[in-house]
Amino acid sequence: MRTLKKVLLAAAILIVAVATLGGYLVRGGFRRFEITPYPLPPAAFTNWNDVLAHPHDISLATFQTGVVHMDACLNLDPASPRQADCDHVPRDLAVLVHWVHHPRFGDFLIDTGFDDSFAKHPPYGNYTEAMQLFNWVNGVTNRQEPGADLAAQLARLGVRPKAVFFTHLHPDHTGGVPALGPQTEFIFGKAEASFLARAAVAKDFSGKSKFLRIDFSAAPTMAPLGASVDLFGDGSLWAISVPGHTDDDIAYLINGPQPVLLTGDASHFAWAFTTGVAPRGWNKAGTARGYESLELLRAFARAHPSVKLVYGHEAGRF
Repeated sequence: MRTLKKVLLAAAILIVAVATLGGYLVRGGFRRFEITPYPLPPAAFTNWNDVLAHPHDISLATFQTGVVHMDACLNLDPASPRQADCDHVPRDLAVLVHWVHHPRFGDFLIDTGFDDSFAKHPPYGNYTEAMQLFNWVNGVTNRQEPGADLAAQLARLGVRPKAVFFTHLHPDHTGGVPALGPQTEFIFGKAEASFLARAAVAKDFSGKSKFLRIDFSAAPTMAPLGASVDLFGDGSLWAISVPGHTDDDIAYLINGPQPVLLTGDASHFAWAFTTGVAPRGWNKAGTARGYESLELLRAFARAHPSVKLVYGHEAGRF
């Protein structure tokens, strides 16, 4: 009888824990975004040679809003035999924001990094309870120096972005959203706002209302990359479909005097890119798609060595 009571007590604790976690996920996961299609202009070019032969007066500046301190290999395919070669010593991974200025269309961000909550409330800032639990279980901490947050850096630069293009919806890429005004547009892949993504980041978008989705199924394929969208219709800024790490991950090409390819988390850092180890996906199918996307990016880098690569979380390479 005593053993039965212990089993029943353990089962009850487990049920309460699962129900509590489920409540947090449902609260965030089913918070609805009213999302409209991003208007896809006709592409100015149909191949990358022509794109890169016609650079634009568009500028890119990258800055860091904090760091994630973790084993960087945790984000890579756990089944890869190259995991044994990866440096598993925890280190600081840069939380990056990219500012794009177009002389005609104005100022835009790619990702938002951290707001100031990571300096005020370390080590988890404005993460949801579920994300705090994930970080704690995996030994992940976050750090931010005062004044390094998104709002402070934009104020120093005198920038008021019209919109944010996201590489994907993970909280270290959306954490700065609360610092942006209600008129800011938030743009991401059509399939990106999945239940898990909403559970992780919907809280960041509280009070926001302008969401647009990029439908890559309607975009042309530009070898060696996949579906690619000419965001302004002039060949200056491209969104490139690289699913795997998330359902609708995006890389961006800024076609300025020095062209730059932002891999986002399709490749977190240089070792993984050069070695060919894909990022971890939501599941095995996602990781498999991540390998396909990574190989396309690597083929593009080989074909166009003049294009600078900036990885998702590598400091000192921008």
